[in-house]
Amino acid sequence: MDKFKNILGIVFRFFPIQLLFLHFKKSHFLLLMWLLLFGIVTQSIAMKFGIPYLFLSPEYLGEVSWISFLLLGFSMGGFYMAFHLYSYILIGPSFPFIATMARPFYKFCINNSIIPVVFYVVLCINIADVQMNEELVPLSQVVIQLLSFTAGIVVFILFSVLYFFRTNWDITKLQLRRKTRKRSIYFFVGSLFTKKKHWFESHHSRIYHPSFYIASFGKILPARDAQHYKRETLRDVFRQNQLNASVFELLIIVSFFMLGYFGDYSLAQIPSGASFMLLCTFAIMILSIFYSWFRGWAISLIAVTLIMINVVSSKSDFFQVKNYAYGLNYGVKQNYSLENLNAIQFDSAQYVHDLEHHERILDRWYEKATMEQNTDKPKLVMMNVSGGGLRAAMWTFYVIQQLDRETDMSFFQNVHLITGASGGMVGASYYRELELLSQESDSINPLDQRYLKNISKDLLNSVAFNLVMHDVFMRFRKIELKGQTYVQDRGYSFEEQLNENTEGVFGNKRMVDYRRPELAAQIPLMLFTPTIINDGRRLIIGSQPYGFMNGPLERKAHVGPENVEFIKLFEANLAQSVRFTSVLRMNSTFPYILPMVTLPTEPEIQVMDAGIRDNYGTKSTVRYISALADWIKENTSGIVIIEVRDIKKDYDIADNGRMTMSKRFMKPLSNFYGNYHHSQEYNATELVEITARDNIPVDVVTFVLRKDPSEMISLSWHLTQREKNDIQRIFNNDYNQDQLEYLIDLLKQ
Repeated sequence: MDKFKNILGIVFRFFPIQLLFLHFKKSHFLLLMWLLLFGIVTQSIAMKFGIPYLFLSPEYLGEVSWISFLLLGFSMGGFYMAFHLYSYILIGPSFPFIATMARPFYKFCINNSIIPVVFYVVLCINIADVQMNEELVPLSQVVIQLLSFTAGIVVFILFSVLYFFRTNWDITKLQLRRKTRKRSIYFFVGSLFTKKKHWFESHHSRIYHPSFYIASFGKILPARDAQHYKRETLRDVFRQNQLNASVFELLIIVSFFMLGYFGDYSLAQIPSGASFMLLCTFAIMILSIFYSWFRGWAISLIAVTLIMINVVSSKSDFFQVKNYAYGLNYGVKQNYSLENLNAIQFDSAQYVHDLEHHERILDRWYEKATMEQNTDKPKLVMMNVSGGGLRAAMWTFYVIQQLDRETDMSFFQNVHLITGASGGMVGASYYRELELLSQESDSINPLDQRYLKNISKDLLNSVAFNLVMHDVFMRFRKIELKGQTYVQDRGYSFEEQLNENTEGVFGNKRMVDYRRPELAAQIPLMLFTPTIINDGRRLIIGSQPYGFMNGPLERKAHVGPENVEFIKLFEANLAQSVRFTSVLRMNSTFPYILPMVTLPTEPEIQVMDAGIRDNYGTKSTVRYISALADWIKENTSGIVIIEVRDIKKDYDIADNGRMTMSKRFMKPLSNFYGNYHHSQEYNATELVEITARDNIPVDVVTFVLRKDPSEMISLSWHLTQREKNDIQRIFNNDYNQDQLEYLIDLLKQ
């Protein structure tokens, strides 16, 4: 029994085990960071938004390659070394025997590597899983990727080890150097990163005496006794090594800002997973500075600092983070009040003018539709496309492409209005743009497979890179467009990446550039409806006036109009000059991924994703039909609403089984948000039924991507190869093919 206790004691006093236990006791901030990273790479956190793919399928220069994995590994190596540095500062003094060894920091790192090694193994397993099962990469290529990732880590660690081999001191070196002490870069940098004398020096950490330690790979030695050394001498060894580490920390911080500064160059745009690791490294460096100066008070002082910044931010423009709609004039502020909104939206003359304006557009559509459908009473075709990031963009584009293919390019010529949210509108806009260009050039064929590939290209990496490298610390970069100056943030990078992915077809096109083609019915109308988060109203954005979208004038209510027209409210701000890509972004602004867009009003308003109010576009479609019902009854045989949906309508009832205490606590909140889109669904169905009761025949044709929310295609701006293949395959299932035949029959009636 005593022998067993002795063995157990030796095991628990093994240096790596003691370090691991001390991390759980003291390094709570680091453990939370590790927990977050483990959650991401195991696809347990943020999988719905595709965040794990930033680490498991990193992109560099537009492709996943051995170079992207090498860069990810290099940044991971930097994070590992930052972890060791912080641990050395926080925990190292509790183990005086370290100072008696040659190359103390190097040996500390070896013994402090349990968490990094476990993380490396878990990450490699998940990389292999995603690359083989999601990206459909062959095993040989996966091996190359993992070797590149490992090489990146090794290169950074070797670089670090060589530096610390040369600069680290033990007791012997300390005694020699004291005789020839000179002021150097270590002294000046160290004065920032460490403090020689502290007001808390009376505090003594508990001293630990390990049984054994790992001296090098494959070599375990008993820990030497350090009790006969003076505490001051041991402290000086730790301090000198911390001074050496401070230069290393400074280089990491400088590299962070350098990458941000040169972020406009594609070569500097490292994989966003790597930039996230660099941000984590930067955070550890800052924390180590605080801890070097304030020890146990570090976390509390950081919390107090953040609270103070939050309080001051409301009173200082320095901390204000705003994003803008590019092309809009912000030199004039509009009065955003109930009185002014009523004056704009409930003007009777304008109401009549807008209705007549759209009847003229419908007349031109009618001329084209009668030929396409070979009847004097054509079906008025309208499209509702749902949000859902890049999956919705690709799905919508592919559905329209296939419908045109199956109808010999006739389908899209029958479409009069497209509305909806987020990614669906991005995909529909791209197809509409190609259709418009094809009318001007025979070289453009919207059915070309390369355009489907374009719309499915990654948009997340550029956004995430700019979020990490620019939006947090470096918001000084500006861009000038049409005489207006804007901050280059992740909103700008999203638009630029979208342009690059789509071969520049949107370019710097403005809303006004679509006014004539829509007016002539060359292309369908597109109606965007981002949500004004200040009061929940919808901002109606289109190249044409839509003054009738609030219903008949006699329905004016004390709460004011539900819908606010962008081009009327911001007429003096050159509303029609806003970039079309900015409109797409405003309609697709998912929280945190893209920044809220601030508009020039007093008080200021911000807008976000259209899906907050109407994820399927049904509300807008029904409002439009209701306003133009007389023309529709007279000139058409009814309406066909094409729904391109991310998920089917009839959700299965969720079975939560027996709930834990935490689930019971979170259920009221999760129930509200979890059923949010279900509520929109029921309201949309009711609206369509009401329209049908107004003696207007309405047929609804629905193309569905997913039958159930559990079917995993991530809601993000990134798609894996497996997800891209699934999107194309799903169109050919029995349900969607039945809907295709139904649609073709409707257009032939």
